[in-house]
Amino acid sequence: MNEAVFLALEALMRRYLNLYRVNECSSYPCVNFDPPWPSPCMEFDGSQELPSGAWRPVERRDIGIFDSMQDAFGFEFHPDIKTYYGAYWSNGFCAQWKDLDLALIQIWNEEDEEAFKQNMLGHLFARKKNGLPPSYFLGTTDGSEIITLDQETGAVQLERPGYAAHETLSDSLELFLIGLIPNTNDYDA
Repeated sequence: MNEAVFLALEALMRRYLNLYRVNECSSYPCVNFDPPWPSPCMEFDGSQELPSGAWRPVERRDIGIFDSMQDAFGFEFHPDIKTYYGAYWSNGFCAQWKDLDLALIQIWNEEDEEAFKQNMLGHLFARKKNGLPPSYFLGTTDGSEIITLDQETGAVQLERPGYAAHETLSDSLELFLIGLIPNTNDYDA
């Protein structure tokens, strides 16, 4: 696990949760609770009364999340993407990078992880079919672009699905996470 990326993600999540600490209604973000879709994020110690749907990120540190996918593609996935998606169970959330509004994808539970992996496989196969280098999606913009991590360089980039990246946002995922400003906009990625 890339400890620097883990710490940057942990700090970003702390900044995100701190936005709710000043809210008089709840000290945690809330989601519309779906009983058939439970998550470790909604399990609290019972020491406080929480509104229905309250959640918070839960550390998991699973760097083996992409092991079977790596075997299928025949290469080792970038360590930063393993850390980003293996570090926490979490709902996605919104943030801003300079003047760009975005929604960061996270993994809610084990079922979500399987669906996420299928989406990532589709993304990687589409890039391969189009003769493009591998990249991994991290989030979406409020337009039709996606935020990706480049396999070769580890840079965070902006790309349109099916096309080469057209802008580098940050030279590393660590610096990208440090520079993000989280907000309480509704996550709908």
